[in-house]
Amino acid sequence: MNTPFATVLLAGGRSTRMKQDKALLHWHGQDLWQAQLHKLQSIGASHVLLSCRREQPLFPGDDVEIVHDPEGINDGPLGAIIRCLERVQMPLLVLAVDMPWMTAAFLRQHLVPTAEPVCGQFYRGPHGDEVLAGLYVPAMLPLMQAALREKHLALQPVIEACVKSGSAMTCLLGPDQIAFFHNANTPEDLK
Repeated sequence: MNTPFATVLLAGGRSTRMKQDKALLHWHGQDLWQAQLHKLQSIGASHVLLSCRREQPLFPGDDVEIVHDPEGINDGPLGAIIRCLERVQMPLLVLAVDMPWMTAAFLRQHLVPTAEPVCGQFYRGPHGDEVLAGLYVPAMLPLMQAALREKHLALQPVIEACVKSGSAMTCLLGPDQIAFFHNANTPEDLK
């Protein structure tokens, strides 16, 4: 029996390099945010959240809780993950909207918690820790909240601190897994 967990799709980014809202990009017959949300809905979470800006036209079903970014606050993915983790108070599987090559099978096999105690779970690739597809846990909150208070918004150093504290761990990505973590940041990336 799996440990109860929640999922969140991070869709509130400003998409400056893409020059349009990444969440609204067309991807295999639907908006990218819908495709990514369906992956999260398929892996057996107790709660499914969608983190976005209030002005984004994202309308999931009643089974998805929307967590809006606060007006006038730009605290990036760190702030969004903290808000969601504080809300659910359970392991939280995070997926960024701009990782369309991530599969539900990988998430289910490698990031869904299966036993207590649960610690954060992340993968390290060629560019360091992959922080936008990982498992965050409430034990990580104190270090995350401290980084946010100090305006240190970069997630990789926060994950490194959590690994040192024992509240998270990282595994190396296999060569066949690296493609799952590719981001679509520019129109060229989608090609």
